[in-house]
Amino acid sequence: MAVIRTAIPNKGRLAPDASELLRAIGLRIPDANDRKLLVDSGKGRYQVLFASPWDIPRYVESGAADVGITGLDILEEAGNGVERLLPLNFGFCKLCLAAPEAATVLSSKEIPGGATIATQFPNLVRSYFRRLGTDVRIVEVRGAAELTPNIGAADFVADLVETGSTLRMNHLRILDVILESRAVLVASPASLEEKGSEIRELVSAIESVVEAESRRYLMANVPVDRLPQVRGFLPGITAPTIMNLIGRQDMVAMHVVVKEDEVNGVIALLKDAGATGILVVPIERMVV
Repeated sequence: MAVIRTAIPNKGRLAPDASELLRAIGLRIPDANDRKLLVDSGKGRYQVLFASPWDIPRYVESGAADVGITGLDILEEAGNGVERLLPLNFGFCKLCLAAPEAATVLSSKEIPGGATIATQFPNLVRSYFRRLGTDVRIVEVRGAAELTPNIGAADFVADLVETGSTLRMNHLRILDVILESRAVLVASPASLEEKGSEIRELVSAIESVVEAESRRYLMANVPVDRLPQVRGFLPGITAPTIMNLIGRQDMVAMHVVVKEDEVNGVIALLKDAGATGILVVPIERMVV
């Protein structure tokens, strides 16, 4: 059986969640203190390569890694020839264009030609201003772009934002969102041809974890005469599972999967319907 090599970030905002995702599908992932950059897992069926997030698209495109986890922002900037397989539920951020608070500019359309933009995403920023029809000068930086207006190195910045607090601390305000980003799973086109079934197996496992993260398994004892009412607001994946309770003719056990953000509302409706013994538990994996 072919060995599948998966590249994941060795540092940065994506690294912890990427490691936890692979652990959730049963792969052995060393902790952050382990300095190994290539580890075997899954009884020799898998290898995990720890690499810079910026290098992962290159490794996957070349076939040095079969699949990889990196940010959509990095993929869009790199423009690599990889197959995007699955969006993941972490690494959410935005590439934002920001101006100093004291600047008179109120929107990106007001930025004059010749202005300097500091960013570590020159290709994305250049494309953005090309669409606006504005000729700007890009100042490429590898970190702390938010400092550049304060030291006279640039007029504006385009930087990744999660909450916006770093921009505010440096007296910057957001003018526009250039790109909304998140972690994504990608694959090598060559590997998909050579190891398609093995890669699909891995993707299916990851997808089952991603799907489960936003769902909860809910169990409750429901009065039989209230089942029509309950079924109205608990469709589940197909329909709630109903089971008899030993020694009870008036109550049944109901099991159903609900969305995490709907759990509190569902519990309130169940209580109004006379349900008891309500339990909510997390789901490790779910195949739909």
